[in-house]
Amino acid sequence: MKNDHIEKNQKFTQPHKNNTLLYSIVGLLTVVIMIGTYFMVAGSNSPNASVTAAADIGETISYSPTDKLEQTNVENKVENGKAIVTTLSTVKEKKFIWTEYKANGKRIPLTAFAQPDGKVMVAVSFCEPCRGETFHIIGNQIVCNACGTTWDLQTLKGLSGGCQAYPPEALTYTLNGDNLEIPQSVLDAWEPRV
Repeated sequence: MKNDHIEKNQKFTQPHKNNTLLYSIVGLLTVVIMIGTYFMVAGSNSPNASVTAAADIGETISYSPTDKLEQTNVENKVENGKAIVTTLSTVKEKKFIWTEYKANGKRIPLTAFAQPDGKVMVAVSFCEPCRGETFHIIGNQIVCNACGTTWDLQTLKGLSGGCQAYPPEALTYTLNGDNLEIPQSVLDAWEPRV
């Protein structure tokens, strides 16, 4: 009984443990996790790392910061199971093209453009949340004509607007002579991300 009395007395007479250090560590870990998550999500807003440019126009490009460069409509063709989106010489001349793949019950708007470093990107010409199919280039930005969302022309990283997480989806293509080609099977399987 005496021991019970001593234990109870010690509970009230002993100084309380200070949990400030524990709360500080938990708070710091929470902040680190939140920042890490932000950078992982922000880092995912770029073209697929496996998508590399097969073609290069052989020079760097400086687009006008004041004049819009609109897409030039071009015809494409399908041969031997491959969609020939356009030619390298057309991209070199026009810098920014638009075409549409129509086969096997699919219709997909496509674009090809010269990036500031001279590499050629081929992508689906589609801003998925707002359903816009055309874009323009101003400075080093590609801009959706429907909603005005802007992306960096070199990285496709979102810069402003409501559809930043859905830039034109870069596609892997091959350069066959002067032709920029994508297998029909890739286009036939393509589905919007949202």
